[in-house]
Amino acid sequence: MFANKLLTCSALLIMLFLLSSTVFSQKLIGLPRVGKNVSDLFLEQANPLTSSSSTISTSSTTTEKPITTRSTSTITPRSTTPSTESPSTTAPVISTTIAPQPYPQPSIGAWNTSCIMLQMAAQLNFTYEAREGNFTTGLYNIPSNASVEDAECKSQTTQFIHLIWGPETSKQSLIMYFNKSNDTTVLSFMQIHLALLPEDFPDAKENQTVQLITRSDGAFKTPENMSYHCTRVQKINMTETLDAEQLIGWISVSHVQVEAFRRANDTGFSVGHDCDSSETSDVVPIAVGIALAALILVVLISYLCARRRSTSRGYMSF
Repeated sequence: MFANKLLTCSALLIMLFLLSSTVFSQKLIGLPRVGKNVSDLFLEQANPLTSSSSTISTSSTTTEKPITTRSTSTITPRSTTPSTESPSTTAPVISTTIAPQPYPQPSIGAWNTSCIMLQMAAQLNFTYEAREGNFTTGLYNIPSNASVEDAECKSQTTQFIHLIWGPETSKQSLIMYFNKSNDTTVLSFMQIHLALLPEDFPDAKENQTVQLITRSDGAFKTPENMSYHCTRVQKINMTETLDAEQLIGWISVSHVQVEAFRRANDTGFSVGHDCDSSETSDVVPIAVGIALAALILVVLISYLCARRRSTSRGYMSF
């Protein structure tokens, strides 16, 4: 009985030894030959933790190298390949239209002679011939620094003042005539002589001169011993020319105060007669006064007649 059990155990041990030898030989065949001897492999088989750690480290080493190579091979071409697209740096062009500047307003000038005192701002608006042959419109301000060239003060019916300005070779001028009749002063005549200089009218025909005239019997109408005053802009037509040219023009005057036929000892303007003041005819107050006087006379006569009748009746009753 004991002999049977011993034989059975011996057979089991032999079978286990053969089985382990077979497994061990298969592992030796599957492992790479890296110069290790059989004893080392046996130690590794005996210590599985150490073998697994070395296997893991080996596998990690073999997988890191391709990653490094891929990163290098992909980054290098991107850094060295030039870009074919050029950045757009051109800013959009914004077009701006400059509005034409308005013509400047005229300055107020003051001129004085022994018989005429004048203050005003004047601007001339007229047509002239351009180089192309067509007519165009121009503006010109009478300069405030114009000087008095001449004046007529001896006559008691007609007086004038003559203003000049500009270069010596081409003098510009303005003449204003004043008439007095029936204790009233008016502007009767005005003439402007204007040479179109290239610096003022670059598009004008060469050697062109404009001469405009106006004749009036009611402009600047003022009672005697008073000055004419008007602040607002007034337009005076100047369509007549000396050489009968078909020119259209007018002069705009503002801040006007003028007095002609002044006395020799006067030092300033007389009492101003404003252009916007209401002018009432003398016929109306005279007619109203006459009507009131007639009415009073009729009432007085009626009262006297009634009183006389009442008195006569009283005497008859006695």
